[in-house]
Amino acid sequence: MREALSVAIQHHAFELGYEWESFGKEAFWLKSSYLFFDEGGRITHLHDEDETFFESHSGDEISAADFLDFNPEEPEFKPFDKVLVRDFDDQMWQIDFFKEIDKDKGYPYQCLKSFWHQCIPYEGNECLLGTDEPRG
Repeated sequence: MREALSVAIQHHAFELGYEWESFGKEAFWLKSSYLFFDEGGRITHLHDEDETFFESHSGDEISAADFLDFNPEEPEFKPFDKVLVRDFDDQMWQIDFFKEIDKDKGYPYQCLKSFWHQCIPYEGNECLLGTDEPRG
């Protein structure tokens, strides 16, 4: 049962734009009770014996059922919309112009300057420009 649930969770994560750093969008680790999803779109896991690390982790815990029901509304971007972009949480937000999105690519947000992991509207998030603060 755990393995089937893990596959379902991973496939839902792939639909949301997440992937394993080394294995891409292929259901990989099927026996772990703990999967981590970072804001950069990467999935990692822990073995059951590492439970104390999970309990001391600062992230939000979410049940498998809640995760499978989770479908955030993705902002709809039009070509040339001003956006804030970065790849990873420890990087500064930069301004760019949106071009297109391709969820099947490792860096799904294509903009004028480059391809990015994270993309949010500039409008309403102006205060994040030049900071590494979490998205608004």
